[in-house]
Amino acid sequence: MPGRLKKFDEFFQRKAAEGGNVVAMARMGAAMRERGDLAEAEAWYRKAAMGGDRVSMTALAHLLADRGARDEAERWYHEAALAGEPHGMLNLARAYERQGKREEAQHWYGEAAGAGDLPAMAALGHLLREQGRPEEAESWLRQAADAGLTGAMIDLGLVLRDRGQAAEAARWWRSAVLAGDYAATCPLGRQAERLGRPGDAESWYRQGASGGHVEAIVRLGLLLHRRGDLEEAEHWYLDAAEHGDPAAMTNLGVLARNRGDEGEAAAWYRKAAEHGSVPALTNLGHLAEHREDLAQAEQWFRRAAETGDVQGMLSLARMLRARGAAHEAEQWLARAETVQEDREHQH
Repeated sequence: MPGRLKKFDEFFQRKAAEGGNVVAMARMGAAMRERGDLAEAEAWYRKAAMGGDRVSMTALAHLLADRGARDEAERWYHEAALAGEPHGMLNLARAYERQGKREEAQHWYGEAAGAGDLPAMAALGHLLREQGRPEEAESWLRQAADAGLTGAMIDLGLVLRDRGQAAEAARWWRSAVLAGDYAATCPLGRQAERLGRPGDAESWYRQGASGGHVEAIVRLGLLLHRRGDLEEAEHWYLDAAEHGDPAAMTNLGVLARNRGDEGEAAAWYRKAAEHGSVPALTNLGHLAEHREDLAQAEQWFRRAAETGDVQGMLSLARMLRARGAAHEAEQWLARAETVQEDREHQH
C-alpha cells in the first residue's frame, strides 16, 4: 500500500509541476536526483530555478558542476547567491577562491557566514588567518569550531599558537583528532618537536600516518630519517609518494643518492619536480654538477631560482661567478638576500 501511495503522490506532484507549480518542480528535481535520473532532475531543477526558486538554483549548479559544466554552474551559483541562498554564496566563494579571486571569495564567504553557514565561517576564518588578520579570523573560527567543524578547530589552534596560547591550541587540535581529522596530528607533532619531545611527535605522526594522512606520513618519514632509521623512513616515503606527494619523492631521491645510486636519485628528483618540488630542481642541479655537466646544472639551478628558491639562487650565482658572469651572479645574490629578509620579517 505505501508503494501505491508513493506512486499516486508522484503522479500528482508531476501534474502540478507540469502545470507550472515551482515548488512541485523543485520536489520533482529532488525525487529524480534521489532516484539517480540526473538528466530529468536537471531539467526540473532548471525549470524551478528559472521560476525563481533559489534552492533549485544551487541544486542545479551542483548537478552542472558534477558533470563538468563549471561555467554554467558558476552562473547559477551567482544567481542563487544574489537571491540570498547561503549554499549558493558558499559555492560561489569556493569557485572564486579556486580561480585566485580572493577578494570576491572573501566577500561571498562573508555573506554566507553572516547568513549562518558554518562551512563559510570556517572558510572565511581560514582566509583571514592567511591574510594576517587573526583577531577577525578568531571570531568566525570559534563559531565554526564550537559547532564541531574540525578544519576550523585546526585553524583556530594555529591562531592561538601564533599568539602564544599553546595549551589552548593543543586542546583544539586534540578535539579535531578525536573527531577523526588526522590533519590535526601534524601541528600537534610539530609542537612536540619544538618543545624537544620527539617521542610525542612520533606518536602523533604515527597516528596520522595510520589514518592515511599524507603530510603526517611524510613528517614521520622525516623524523625517522633524521634519527637514522632509514629503512622505515623509506617505507613511509614510498607510501606518501604513491599518493603523489612531491616532498616524499624528493626525500626518496636523497636516500638513493646517499647510498650512491645517482640514477635512482635522479629518477625520483625528476618525478618530484614534475609534481612541483622546487628542492628537487636544485638537487638535480647538484647531480649534474657532480657529473661535470655544468650547462645542465646551470639550467636546473636557474629553474629553481626563477621560482624564488633561495638555494637555487645561491647555487646559480656560484656557477655564474665561476664562469665569469659576475654581474648576473650579483643580481641573483641580491635577490636571494631580499627573499631571505622578507621571510625573516614574516616570521
